[in-house]
Amino acid sequence: MNSPAPPPSATIDFDTLASQVSALERRGSPEYEEARSRAIWNKRLDNVRAPDAVVRCASAREVAAAIRFARENGLKVSLRGSGHSYHAAALCDGGLLLDLGALDFVEIDVENRRARVGPGARGGDLVDALAEQGLAFPIGHCASVAMGGFLLSGGIGWNYGTWGPACRNLAAIELVTAEGEVLHVSRDEHADLFWAARGAGCSFFAAVTAYELELHPLPEAAWLWTATFTADSAPALADWLTAATAASHPGSEIMCLVGPDFKSGEPSVTIRAVGIGESEEQARDRVSSFHSPPTDAELMGEPEEKGLAFTELHKLSHMPDGKRVAADHAWCDATMGEMLLAVQHLAAVPKRSSTVNLISPGGNAEIPFMPDAAHTALSAGGGASAGIYAMWDEAEDDALHCGWVRDVDAALAPLRSARYVGEADLTAGPERLRECFSPEAFSRLEELRRRYDPERLFQSHGA
Repeated sequence: MNSPAPPPSATIDFDTLASQVSALERRGSPEYEEARSRAIWNKRLDNVRAPDAVVRCASAREVAAAIRFARENGLKVSLRGSGHSYHAAALCDGGLLLDLGALDFVEIDVENRRARVGPGARGGDLVDALAEQGLAFPIGHCASVAMGGFLLSGGIGWNYGTWGPACRNLAAIELVTAEGEVLHVSRDEHADLFWAARGAGCSFFAAVTAYELELHPLPEAAWLWTATFTADSAPALADWLTAATAASHPGSEIMCLVGPDFKSGEPSVTIRAVGIGESEEQARDRVSSFHSPPTDAELMGEPEEKGLAFTELHKLSHMPDGKRVAADHAWCDATMGEMLLAVQHLAAVPKRSSTVNLISPGGNAEIPFMPDAAHTALSAGGGASAGIYAMWDEAEDDALHCGWVRDVDAALAPLRSARYVGEADLTAGPERLRECFSPEAFSRLEELRRRYDPERLFQSHGA
């Protein structure tokens, strides 16, 4: 069923909704641009879309009221957690943008190792709150990312080689449907919605207002080994990188960053191995296969290693605000060495802060990391992944960096098995969303959308 054509926004009585929510800024009001800008992290996309109103919600009841209002007035709905989206997924053209940033609560049940968190809760805040209780969760690599988008996309976070993706560590979810009904969903209640909410990403067809997390004991220690080499050293590094990754512990995380060196700007390959264990000695031993890099690879400075607390790991990935950004993603079943060789020639193209991040859990990288589509919508993956991130300041450099992201994606295409919905550029083409799921999972998501959101109330990029 097609949704009716939305009436001109000038005829809609937004005052009715304003009385039911924490705040509402209509397009044209003095505070509108400030409210809208909170939803835009990527400054390259400052002016791509503009909703009719930005609605700030502080409870599931307020979210339900906003959704019912949108439905009654023929308005589309989009959702914002922290706004940390490479492609401004929260912004809709017309309609209502529901800002869920105020739903940032963190409630911890230590005895049962559970936590209830809002979609606006930031990963860094959650890490610290859990650590105080001796607990942990596979949190995202960047502290500023909110739990809403991270969990909805599946959540590939720290220690996922041991704990699995974050969505596998969910016990229940509170959400609001396109009908404006608040539901508690789990493996036993509305199981189809629970399946979809774990991995559908910004194509999900409901508004999540709370997550119940299954927690883990806090790991005692982590160990970081890192070294930077010239980009020309890639051929000398490739086989060693593959072997060292395979020899490291499955709970370790191996990252190979290809691009300009952050300090010098010279084309480089930085390898970072992180071991997680019950002692500093154990954590170091889990990445000991990296301690002797090949002698014919040219180092840019001496390798460094140090012990870290688990709570410090998310500080390793800094994503600055106020940048112009282009990004994409590829899951690959190839080895880390094969991926490195595929992109090494592009290390010199972008300016600083732009890198290809090749990531793999330790162990045998040739064994694909394939989530079970029967249990989660997160249904496509690979043994390793490539996050392609370009960040710059000047509009005159847009073509250079956007072109570089496309070139890296093309170089990885022969190795690509799928994409990650949380980072893939869903605006690049109609096929992109399909590439984020198995065929069976994609068909099931489409069928569930027709059942739960037949009028397509919720904006869905790429669909």
